[in-house]
Amino acid sequence: MKTRGLLTLTGISLAMFSAVANLGLAAAALYGFPCVLAVLATFYTRRFAYFALAGLTIALVVLAYLFVSGALEHPNDAVTQWNQNPRNWMVAIGSNCLASALMIVLIRNISEFWEKASEEVEENHRRFETLVEYAPSGIMTYDMEKGYLVSVNAQAERLFGVPREKLLYGRTMAEFTPEFQPSGARSEELAAKYLQDAIAGGHPTFDWTHIDVNKKEFHCEVTLLRVPPYDKTLIRANISDITKRLADQKHREELQSQLAASQRLETIGQLTGGVAHDFNNLLAVILGNLELMQEECTDEELRVMIQPCIDATLRGAELTRNMLSYSRRAPLQPKIMDMNKLVLDTKNWAGRTLPSNVEIETSLLARLWKVKADPVAAESALLNLILNARDAMPDGGRLTIETSNVRIEAGYIDGRDEKLEAGRYVLVAVSDTGHGIADEDLEKIFTPFFSTKSVSHGSGLGLPMVMGFMGQSGGTVQVYSEIGVGTTFKLYFPAETSDQPSTVLEHPDELDPKPQGKRILLAEDEEEVRAVLTAMLQASGYAVQPAQSGDQAKEIFEADPTYDLLLTDIVMPGRLQGTGLAKELREIRGTLPVVFMSGYASEATVHGNGLRPEDIRLMKPVMRRDLLAAIKGALDADSNKGGA
Repeated sequence: MKTRGLLTLTGISLAMFSAVANLGLAAAALYGFPCVLAVLATFYTRRFAYFALAGLTIALVVLAYLFVSGALEHPNDAVTQWNQNPRNWMVAIGSNCLASALMIVLIRNISEFWEKASEEVEENHRRFETLVEYAPSGIMTYDMEKGYLVSVNAQAERLFGVPREKLLYGRTMAEFTPEFQPSGARSEELAAKYLQDAIAGGHPTFDWTHIDVNKKEFHCEVTLLRVPPYDKTLIRANISDITKRLADQKHREELQSQLAASQRLETIGQLTGGVAHDFNNLLAVILGNLELMQEECTDEELRVMIQPCIDATLRGAELTRNMLSYSRRAPLQPKIMDMNKLVLDTKNWAGRTLPSNVEIETSLLARLWKVKADPVAAESALLNLILNARDAMPDGGRLTIETSNVRIEAGYIDGRDEKLEAGRYVLVAVSDTGHGIADEDLEKIFTPFFSTKSVSHGSGLGLPMVMGFMGQSGGTVQVYSEIGVGTTFKLYFPAETSDQPSTVLEHPDELDPKPQGKRILLAEDEEEVRAVLTAMLQASGYAVQPAQSGDQAKEIFEADPTYDLLLTDIVMPGRLQGTGLAKELREIRGTLPVVFMSGYASEATVHGNGLRPEDIRLMKPVMRRDLLAAIKGALDADSNKGGA
């Protein structure tokens, strides 16, 4: 561009020199040279303009000499005479050079100022762009009038997982916002409120839940601000992902909760440990005297009045024992024992206290591992769960006690911060078909003095005692409940290995080749569980077709009834539960093997549904080896029947 401009100016200058050569001082072009030099000074350097001025001066001096000497003449004598006056040329050349020099100085000063100002503006713009583009927060500008985004930075692209060109000029933030916020408020109404606040000049800062392109929610902190030009309605949003901060905060709260629980245990332990001895001595005195008075008293009315006092004394002793159990300072006398025998003995005498409309059943595993625990405390814990199950079924129901051997492959800490080491455990599950426990109460049932029963029917120390005893015994207690379905309490007792011969469990995936062509239909409503089971079975060589409900599983099977086995949860949403699904699929193919899974004791959930004796029932969580062994057993049994 500069070269073309220079050629153009050169042509113009030659034309002007030609006019001066013909007319001399009468040529108007003589006074256009300052303009040419001004243009040169604008687009070129100061030095180049001065060189051009020197060239111009020399050319004019040459032309002046030619006119003064008579080498160049004009047809008009008056003009020729005027051109031959050297003084006229000196004035013309001097004024022309002076004007040109002034133009060069003025234009160059202005140009340099503009260039410097432009560089500063450009540098500031680059700095601002860098600050915005590489900011740790997502920065977006929203045009309220046009209804779309007009600018976004790189962090905003990463947050939402959408390229910049797809975010701008068309997408609205409503596409990346769930219908409701965690507070329960509608996102649209809440966003309108904050935007109006920003338009009015405010700087609202608030927590918000967004969704990315994969519909995954993430929590963030948003600050809104109206930005210029103010003839438009532009709102800038600073979006900071606070997922990690919330996770850290939750972790701190969990640590504080653990500390509080530890301090609570320590406080209760110190309190009960300090007073238990003396308090029990006082109760022993009171109880002994009351019993003597009752025995020697001949007045029947007084004897009746003494009995409540004796009961209250015994209740006081029981409260002390429960508090000691919760604080894990109860005096235990562990012995090697058979949990099957304890369950049967407890059932035999405790069953008599149950109303006739409550049916009690047991499913006891043969060759159950031995445990080392305090028999009296274990019986008390089991009795407590039985009585709780009875109270949960005021209109009658079914109570099931089940035992089994389980292996925990890796230690873990449950939701109550109870640590369970890896190893072998004996599981005692107590299940009822009662009204269930609400989610908000599940977190509190092991808290001392909390009870869902009326004041006259519970002290709130029964379950804390069970938890404390199990923790003191090296195990734990877990609970699984659904409203209107029932509740299962699971007691994990560490197995006693000192007198047990070591046995090597068979690993189906190690001993047997991977199954070829075996297809499994999996029905499980929990997405995370379904994904894990699918991956587990596929890794073992099975072809798995997952379904999120019994109804969907039936549709899949009706379209292709060639599946080799049905693996189904028992409690699922929709019309078909696991048991109903198995029945209807067997109406299509009567020999279909079925393996059931449940978070409840299996006997309690599927009893009375007319299922086949060979059906395998597993309790969640299911170990991989147990699941594979169950599937292999069901498939082998089906193959044997087919061969027979």
